[in-house]
Amino acid sequence: MLKRGLLAAALVGMVATPTIAEWRLPCIIGGCTIIFVSPEDAARPVQPLNPEAALAAVNAFRTKNGRRAVVLDARLTKAAAMQSDTQAKQDWIGHDGPDGSRAKDRAARAGYRAKIASENVASGQKSFGDVMRSWEGSAGHRENLLRPEVTAIGVAMAKNSSGRPYWTLVLGAERK
Repeated sequence: MLKRGLLAAALVGMVATPTIAEWRLPCIIGGCTIIFVSPEDAARPVQPLNPEAALAAVNAFRTKNGRRAVVLDARLTKAAAMQSDTQAKQDWIGHDGPDGSRAKDRAARAGYRAKIASENVASGQKSFGDVMRSWEGSAGHRENLLRPEVTAIGVAMAKNSSGRPYWTLVLGAERK
């Protein structure tokens, strides 16, 4: 009954506010957010990923919240690319690879000896800035962004055959 009520509220919200650029509805399953966008926003082109700008956005968010800045790590970027590429090829979003791998497994395959590794994924957003706003507003993603022990990140984006972007951010701390 709760699911039907939330769905009805979402539909009423879309009809009642056709000019709104973005309307968010928390995912009932947990760990995600459903975002309804205007036709104008949907028509915006996907912006290419600039890893240095992504690093600056992550560090701005971390420092604003009392956390240390992190560095961009090529190995974590490779691990992120593995997941983005897989998701784009399969038109699917999630944290498990097709072989059952998780972020820490993919980091290891990329040569990163992770003490910890966590991952944020997103799909459909038109820029890394859009992705960051989504993650900042989601409890689980925000928790990953603000993990105090994280020292490095890797970021990637891949598009599926129809141009839908799949974004991955891997956050880690390496074993000594």
